[in-house]
Amino acid sequence: MGFELFIAKRYLRNRTRTTFISIAGVCVGVAALIVVLAVFTGFQSQLKSTMVSVHPHLKIEKWGGVTDWQSEVSKIQSLNMPGVRTIAPYVSAEAVLQSDATATGVIVKGVDSRYEDMAIFQKNLTGGEFDLSDTTIEKSKRWLFFFKKTVRVPVGKVLIGESLAMILRVHVGDTVTLIAPTFESGARSIAGIRAETKTFIVGGVFHLGMSDFDTSFAMISLPRAQELYHLGGRVSGIGVRFQDVDQALKWTLILRGKFPLEYVISSWQDVNPNFFQALRVEKSVQMIFLALIILVAAFNIFSTLVMVVLEKTRDIGVLQAIGATRANIRKIFLLQGTTVGVLGVLSGTAIGLLVLFYRNDILKFIKDTTGFELFPSNIYLFDGLPAEIHAADIIAIVGLALGASILAALYPAYRASRLNPVEAIRYE
Repeated sequence: MGFELFIAKRYLRNRTRTTFISIAGVCVGVAALIVVLAVFTGFQSQLKSTMVSVHPHLKIEKWGGVTDWQSEVSKIQSLNMPGVRTIAPYVSAEAVLQSDATATGVIVKGVDSRYEDMAIFQKNLTGGEFDLSDTTIEKSKRWLFFFKKTVRVPVGKVLIGESLAMILRVHVGDTVTLIAPTFESGARSIAGIRAETKTFIVGGVFHLGMSDFDTSFAMISLPRAQELYHLGGRVSGIGVRFQDVDQALKWTLILRGKFPLEYVISSWQDVNPNFFQALRVEKSVQMIFLALIILVAAFNIFSTLVMVVLEKTRDIGVLQAIGATRANIRKIFLLQGTTVGVLGVLSGTAIGLLVLFYRNDILKFIKDTTGFELFPSNIYLFDGLPAEIHAADIIAIVGLALGASILAALYPAYRASRLNPVEAIRYE
């Protein structure tokens, strides 16, 4: 191997520029694949994690609401579903949240913290506390048409996102009003809809890092939600959470056979299946296109080594004439292709990991210098570029790049080893 390494070193000194271009091609391809794959994986993982933390993994709903939800919970518990963490009733509906400054539409969720897992909100509170219990506020009332007296009236608390608090220009302890559409008793048409208004106190502000929840999500207690929407003892549905979120799909199919047809049973994957499918397809397509960069780099190695064979025909003939075997010649060119591949992979992996580590700083620098935001949070849902690095992905990319580099060197190595030394130096 020392003989082949000596020749390869001489070759590297003589063709530094061409070799550098070949290494750069492999480097760019590996770095691009690592960055894009990690970002797509992180995007899917964080989106899934946030969604399943806020919403139940499996929902059992009914048009008009679930009346006797306690018996339905007992039915679910009787199935002895393995890995179940919580079974909780909830109310989910739309409303308008109004402050003294402005108003905006929100999704209101009524929960009972005795049943529901609210760890993600408790962990991400930026102000106030996670407490949906009622409190009291002072309110002026007229007495005998002439006098006013101040009384304390009970009101509910509401938890809102940080971005929503900024839109409404409110802080913890401020008063807001929820305006909800409700049907009058016995009404079956749009004419029977009226607006119900209730006063709430901002009890806490959270920041989940996902635009949809931080700007349009409000949480109140279950009894207050039932009162606001005139549900009585009914709830919108029952949510089930599992230790492993992927169990939800299997139990969705099973529970559909256990409940009447008027019930709608769906998993977290059913909320927006086209979106998750589009992410998977886009990730696969991006990998294919970026893998072409590595294939182009491999072709560059191939063409470079073929040119070397043509240019160095006399030198190869001399080496064979002084005792180099065909195996020695093959090893020289295979060593060159492998060297280019290894250097390209090492540099590309280092650059890719460095870019991932400083990804948000790079985005901030681009925004500060050019004014152009590459990753706007209102479009891509997150306030930072997510990324998740898996060792298996890195190994696959490294293996692809090294394999392509070695394969690119096979034909030039074979062709060089098949040269006839007599023909190679006949006219020298």
